[in-house]
Amino acid sequence: MSKRIEGSAVTGEVLEAMREALNILRGHKLRSSLVILGVMIGVASLMGMVATLAGLEKFLAQSISGNDTPVLALQKVDFLSGDGHDQWEKRKNFDITDKEALETLPHVRGVMVVYGDGTVAKYKDRKAQLMQVIGTNQPFLHVNSINIGEGRFFTQFEEDHRRKVGVLTDKSAGALFPEEDPIGKFIRIRNEEYQIVGVLAPQKTVFGGIFQNYIVIPFTAYERDFLWRWQGPEFRIIVESADYLSEVQDNVRALMRMRRKVPLGEPDDFALITSEAAMELTKKVTDAVALVLVVLASIALMVGGIGVMVIMLVSVTERTREIGIRKAIGATRRAVTWQFLIEAATLTGIGGILGIIGGIALAGLASVLLGFPFVLPIGWVLFSVMLSAAVGLFFGIFPARKAAKLDPIVALRYE
Repeated sequence: MSKRIEGSAVTGEVLEAMREALNILRGHKLRSSLVILGVMIGVASLMGMVATLAGLEKFLAQSISGNDTPVLALQKVDFLSGDGHDQWEKRKNFDITDKEALETLPHVRGVMVVYGDGTVAKYKDRKAQLMQVIGTNQPFLHVNSINIGEGRFFTQFEEDHRRKVGVLTDKSAGALFPEEDPIGKFIRIRNEEYQIVGVLAPQKTVFGGIFQNYIVIPFTAYERDFLWRWQGPEFRIIVESADYLSEVQDNVRALMRMRRKVPLGEPDDFALITSEAAMELTKKVTDAVALVLVVLASIALMVGGIGVMVIMLVSVTERTREIGIRKAIGATRRAVTWQFLIEAATLTGIGGILGIIGGIALAGLASVLLGFPFVLPIGWVLFSVMLSAAVGLFFGIFPARKAAKLDPIVALRYE
């Protein structure tokens, strides 16, 4: 019974302190607004950064695993994991006979060929700078989860007979044909003329239009017209289902080691990359960036906390006589300490709630401008509320203790 009464008394003290904090807010609007603004900016920065990064991570995951069937990337080196250009030069190129061998493995639905080189494409007096010419084959659309927007993709017949046909992205089509229908037109790539048979549907990428400026042509035509001496293909191996991914990965590794005559005990002279590995690397990068941004946002929040302490010290000085009266009529040190702590936590809590709203608005704006999915991390919302209140409590301790230690006789004489 006594514990229940004591708990009710504590709750009453807390509610009274919160009411007093709101009265201070109304009575000192400018001062309180500055406290709230400082905390709001810190929390909004934190929430905006975290929500934007969560959206970026989800977007990258969707981009990497764009379809239901898993894909293995087979290439000479894995630059993302630390392989350097010197290793790329030392290692033997793949060739098209490797593709044919890979297609015979169990549970392999197909193999996409990838060649690539940068150049300039022209149509009449217009140019598409930094155009990427991609030589590939029929699985291109499936592997990259891309649809045709206009026209068609090149056919197997055109691929087999090295026809000079190509499919533009909507970005490159807009650059070369701003007011014309590109289907059926001829563009010049270096000294070769290629007929446009299709345009890809619009795509959303992390890097915007820079990585959407390309043309897709049959790899057979690429080998004839654009292949340079030291260049070889890379492959994307389509697996029937995730159930067979590990088996296919082992079979591909064994097959390529045999075909490339890698001695027993020696490391692979090629890179075999799964979409899961790429997603794991992406998560590591985004987590590292998130940590840096959270630290920076926390610094802004600390600055807001220092502002809270300064304002509360001023408040203690202004209310010295009030504190003296309260202590003279029986207020304990604990009661005075809790009063100022809860006032500080209330002000920063209001700033935190407004900061969360502002951070969500910033993340929503970034989602629209950058084309990311909008992700609201509920855990971070709760964390931000608690963090803002904790800032008020932490930076309110010194002013609260100062108020609690005031001598009531001295305080009553204060003018």
